Amino acid sequence: MNKEKAEMIVISHLSDAQEMAGISSSSSNNHINFAKYVILKCKGDLNQEIEPDILWEEFTKTKFFKA
Repeated sequence: MNKEKAEMIVISHLSDAQEMAGISSSSSNNHINFAKYVILKCKGDLNQEIEPDILWEEFTKTKFFKA
């Protein structure tokens, strides 16, 4: 798995949410909620490296993910 800076993952997902806002509110909300999930998992320290694919997989199993 590839590790990436948490801050880049949060920024990327918030940008995706902005692009999808007018198209699909559930997809947009998933990206926003995932960004929040990453922030919480990192305890606010977005300088650490994370494995975004693993976190996304975890996130999709939470009540905050809407398929």
